[in-house]
Amino acid sequence: MRRLLCLLLALCCLLPTLACAEDSLTLTTADTVDEVNQFVLLPEGDELPVPQRGHIRYISLNERDAAFRASAWKNDRFNLMSKDGGYKADHNNMHNRAVYCMALSYLGVDVTPVMMSELAGSRDVTAPYDAVTSQLGVKLERVEPKAYVFDTMVENYLTDDSYSPVMCTFRTKQGLLYTVLIVAYIPSTGGFIICDAAAPRQDGEYLHSYKMAWHVVRRFVLSSAFYDKFYESEVLSLYQWRLVEE
Repeated sequence: MRRLLCLLLALCCLLPTLACAEDSLTLTTADTVDEVNQFVLLPEGDELPVPQRGHIRYISLNERDAAFRASAWKNDRFNLMSKDGGYKADHNNMHNRAVYCMALSYLGVDVTPVMMSELAGSRDVTAPYDAVTSQLGVKLERVEPKAYVFDTMVENYLTDDSYSPVMCTFRTKQGLLYTVLIVAYIPSTGGFIICDAAAPRQDGEYLHSYKMAWHVVRRFVLSSAFYDKFYESEVLSLYQWRLVEE
């Protein structure tokens, strides 16, 4: 009898652990940036890590950031970091490319900003990158909701892992264009956690992910880790892709 009681007691102690295992963390819904960062793949060597489905392979465009890798931006044919015939990919274009690549990495697709130029056969490639998407060797379709675009795309992402995170471009009150990737919903606040390829610096640290919220109508940024910089920024475009698995 004593042995049986000890066994039952041991099982009772394990129940909380088993419950936690079943209720494992996911990227799509998180309460903290630290939770999201567990799903963000940062380079550990000279090259970018291989994409993993359900994770974000981070691509930095900030050359001061330790996560920056020049191989994402230049090769023997194209160098997006220098001028060529008077053309250099402007900051917004580079920002968009990095976020596009991070969005597709969630679906397991391996593409970098310089690979985009290789596939399109041109340095000058602009969003939404349909010419690139069609050359990736996987079947992807760009999502174009007819109504409630922001909320529909977020719902797609939260409920179906064949949809990418949402790529959002907005214009700050100073007129600057900025693009982020919406990667997690925060249930407790109704806000979101985004990945930012520009890796802004705060308190001496380069942030790859941080919190951001939009007004109820989803047309303007309400708050972020950089409140003064992004407050009342106007949403200009939203993009999302779906992996068609046959």
